Amino acid sequence: MKVYNILVTGIGAIIGYGIIESLKISGIKCKIIGTDIYAENYGKYTCDHFEQVPYTNSNEYHDVITRIIEKYHIDLVFPGIEQDVFYFNKNHSLFNTRFVLNSNPLTDLTKDKWDMFTYLKNNSFPDLIPTYENIDFEKANELFGLPFIIKPKQSYASKGYHIIDSLMAFNLIEHEINGDTIFQPYIGTLDEEYTISVFGNGDGGYIDAFILKRYLSKAGASEKTYVILNDVALMDSINELTKLFKPIGPTNFQFRKDGHKVYLLEINARISSACSIRTKFGYNEPMYCIQHYLENDVFTIQPKKTGKAIRYIADEIIYE
Repeated sequence: MKVYNILVTGIGAIIGYGIIESLKISGIKCKIIGTDIYAENYGKYTCDHFEQVPYTNSNEYHDVITRIIEKYHIDLVFPGIEQDVFYFNKNHSLFNTRFVLNSNPLTDLTKDKWDMFTYLKNNSFPDLIPTYENIDFEKANELFGLPFIIKPKQSYASKGYHIIDSLMAFNLIEHEINGDTIFQPYIGTLDEEYTISVFGNGDGGYIDAFILKRYLSKAGASEKTYVILNDVALMDSINELTKLFKPIGPTNFQFRKDGHKVYLLEINARISSACSIRTKFGYNEPMYCIQHYLENDVFTIQPKKTGKAIRYIADEIIYE
């Protein structure tokens, strides 16, 4: 059986070491090389080889990654952080290997929440969350009432996300508001938030999908999740979105429900932070990636398990 040389970037973060864990569970033989900007990180002790790298936006990054790809004869690169997803989406042709990347147009569109809203509105996508830019507290309160949401057009892991429930709360973060800020009503409740991953086939369909009801940690990743084996309203929305965007490979959709309506929060054209949780319930995205990018789409679709997952802080002890 062939042994694949796999590069996973950003392994100090939850997506990176979640990809590594999922690859190990898959049963596919891999030699895993991990990279991170920090010399000490948890993921370093879960891969076969570790290489410290500079920041993605540094002038040295290209040469360092090129050297790693050549040194280890890398077959496939998994970008484990969003910065790398956007970097490799733009520059993948400069490297002599394959990358886990979604369609170029969808990846570009997911950079900016305002651009995504505008695109969906222009394509008559139903039940969009009303979204505005360049307004103040009074106008937002008039449009939405309290509470409402303020967040950057470009962000990840809930960075810069604020729930505004009073003028005082608004005044505390007003210095963050600029032309790159959007305003939205607060939709639904914390008990009705969902993260759905699909593995797109590039033709408007997908080979598998998995729904989790979720509760976020303060860091912006899923902390408690509950498996939902089927939800007609959510999957109807997924079907419309995949027809519109034609995603390729791992694609993550986040929704809120409000009554009978389903509202799209955002799309991530990549593996998400709940990767390792999904794997343990039978939806292994990294395994699908190897089967798609390296094994001619011979997919192993596993039966799905039901249950819930709770994340907690643990310790990795390294005796010296």
